[in-house]
Amino acid sequence: MIGYVVSFLLGLGLGSLYPMVRRRRSAAAVQPAAVQTAGVPTTPELSAAVQESVTAFGEEVVALDFDVDGTDATPAVLKEYRAVLAAYDRASAAGTESDALSALHDGRAAMVRLDARRNGRSVPIDALPPAEDPGRPRALAGTGERHVSTGAGDGTTEVLIDRPEPGRPALLEADAPGAGFFSIHPVTRTEDLTDTGDHLISVVDGYHGRLYLPADATHLRVTASNSIDHHHWSTRVVPLSAATALAPEHRGRGDEVLHYDGGPALLTVQFQTDVNWEVRYLCQCLRFWPDCDCRPPAWPDSTPGHDGVVFGGGNGRRTLRLSRPGFLVVRESDGGGSWYLTTQPVDIPPPSPSGRGGHRR
Repeated sequence: MIGYVVSFLLGLGLGSLYPMVRRRRSAAAVQPAAVQTAGVPTTPELSAAVQESVTAFGEEVVALDFDVDGTDATPAVLKEYRAVLAAYDRASAAGTESDALSALHDGRAAMVRLDARRNGRSVPIDALPPAEDPGRPRALAGTGERHVSTGAGDGTTEVLIDRPEPGRPALLEADAPGAGFFSIHPVTRTEDLTDTGDHLISVVDGYHGRLYLPADATHLRVTASNSIDHHHWSTRVVPLSAATALAPEHRGRGDEVLHYDGGPALLTVQFQTDVNWEVRYLCQCLRFWPDCDCRPPAWPDSTPGHDGVVFGGGNGRRTLRLSRPGFLVVRESDGGGSWYLTTQPVDIPPPSPSGRGGHRR
């Protein structure tokens, strides 16, 4: 059946899929759960949220606007495209939430690989066995919402990162309200490279915060242990553009990513915590010091503060120089300390935008 549906869709193109997806959305809104409309079943075993995720996935497939006869339709690309269609067919026919979530997981993974192949980026590979393999880890949880992953209890889960802006850095929102150990490591797992980076989070007894997610990470390795009350956790990937704007006086707690949209300024950082902390400046070129090639302003010799990063342990106060618009990555090792940031503009000419690449800080 799956092979027939995939072949049928490949033969007709996605033009016939879009009306079917729209009929499914309309039917879910006005028909009882057990009614079949326009040949697309609404399944009483699936919650409304999961059915909505299946419909949304179908619309994502439509939005691919992929031409199977196009110049980029290589055998590898076509294989991923067929995997996307097959996953949608499985999700639409799923009789249980576990089957629907498994199909959505596989379909979106295929879409990530398809986009990478079509745009010449490194192709991520999934460490999990395919959905048909009975040895696959425990059933996926959640509602299948895009960019969101959830889990519960002790164990390690590797999550493929589905970026809102493929190939670009992003924000990772993480939440683990229960007691127990919780950690997240970025992993690069592609056809050419496997590498695990330093932990983004490593905490005990609850966490909520926003983190900077570098562009080269393809997966998140999430570990929970010694959990109490089944220790639920969730992650959400959002665009870097969703970072909160830095106010002239800004108070917060734990980990955060803030957007700075001003000229040369001094940032006073104050922390109240019992653990280690740091605040890093990420230039608009999306590089950290000392890897940024953007030209700095002509700071007077008497200018206080540091370039790139300030850090400390326990209660502390530091000054960080901000050269131009960019982002601030606030880190605090247990995610619970409070901080206070104040910005003071400096009356000096901003650096020339043409200076990129001419100076290393």
